[in-house]
Amino acid sequence: MFERNISTPAAVAIIVSFLIVSIIGPLTLNREDVENWDNLGYWRLNPIGVPPEWYGELAGLPRTEWLQGERQAGEFVFTYDFHYSSAPSDIIFIPNSTGVMRIKIIGPDGREYVLWDGYVFGEIHFSKNPSVFVRIAEEKCNVTPEGGNLLFHDAFNIIFSKPTEDCLDHPEFLKGRYLIVVEGPEKEPKIRVLGKSYGLLGTDTVGRDVWTGFIWGMRETITIAILGSLATVGLALILGTLSVLSSWVGRIADFISRLVTVTPVLPVAVSAVVLAAAIDENYVIKASPLAIALIVGVLMMGNVSRNVRSMVEEELRKEYVESAKALGGSSLWILRKHVSRVLVPYAIYQFALAVPGTIAFITLLGFFNIVPGFNWGTIMSQTIREGATYRLAWWQVVPVGVSIGLLALSFVSLSRKIEEEFLKR
Repeated sequence: MFERNISTPAAVAIIVSFLIVSIIGPLTLNREDVENWDNLGYWRLNPIGVPPEWYGELAGLPRTEWLQGERQAGEFVFTYDFHYSSAPSDIIFIPNSTGVMRIKIIGPDGREYVLWDGYVFGEIHFSKNPSVFVRIAEEKCNVTPEGGNLLFHDAFNIIFSKPTEDCLDHPEFLKGRYLIVVEGPEKEPKIRVLGKSYGLLGTDTVGRDVWTGFIWGMRETITIAILGSLATVGLALILGTLSVLSSWVGRIADFISRLVTVTPVLPVAVSAVVLAAAIDENYVIKASPLAIALIVGVLMMGNVSRNVRSMVEEELRKEYVESAKALGGSSLWILRKHVSRVLVPYAIYQFALAVPGTIAFITLLGFFNIVPGFNWGTIMSQTIREGATYRLAWWQVVPVGVSIGLLALSFVSLSRKIEEEFLKR
């Protein structure tokens, strides 16, 4: 039944696709976005907690965009094509000079309203200036809303609606081309419309680009998963094989293997990560990805090492081994020359199982506020710390969840295929 859901070629294609994206994807991103991921002031020009643009197109939500401007008779004119079923959340004016400026917006019906008339010395977020909306509501709709009430409404409904009395709560949007005219600046300013959708995967609760975090985190997630799985399988092979020896080396290897097998993975892993990590000023535990991979590898090798020991013991009872011993072959030579051939397929099988488990584990660390570098665990950790509502901000958790699911299905499918081939032998 399982193989009908995902075939081996499909599993390989999915894994290869993730590997390619994890290598090439980060090269397509803006490096400044990654370097300033925790710099909240850097993301001030993004809307907060909005869905992707493709979803916004379906729901009629305005996208976030920079407006194109041109100089006309000493003024700078910016054009905004409004064709949505919802008003934007903010308009940000970014001057490249200071001085007295007059900013007005002209609707498709020719009506114009002043957004600013005075001295400008820095960025202007019009959503933080309720007096503008009160005045425009008086001019357009003949109503005087209380400034405090505008904080709980879409104040820009007033600007982008037809001149009706209920233009704040139940607006009839006036669609078409809006002009934002800036008088007085010496240099060309910039204007950014903060819509209610953004990019390929939206933004999180502080305005960060989720797509940037998802793609950049993919590379480190897969790297940790591969290194951790290699550590799991490699250590299990070494301990499981050496534990069959009757010397003191074998007794130590057997003791370590048994100890790790009965060790509770999650609490010990969390404790080990805390000891190997540093805690920043926000009480976030930050650990080295290599340290995480090694810790995961050590703690997840127990059962695998015991299985390896059983396989080696069974192989050593066979007649060809007795013949090799009779000819003077040492135990280490027999293990390396003959038994290792039996262990290779099993090691590949266990590696395929360990990769999705490692990915899930480092993601689980996010629930303990542990940030193992910049990966999917980081994204999940920040989602939890910043209180995102999963049902509403689905774009913050669904991409990571679906990706982990696809990788898990793919690796498990491959492991079953390897297991089938192994049993045939």
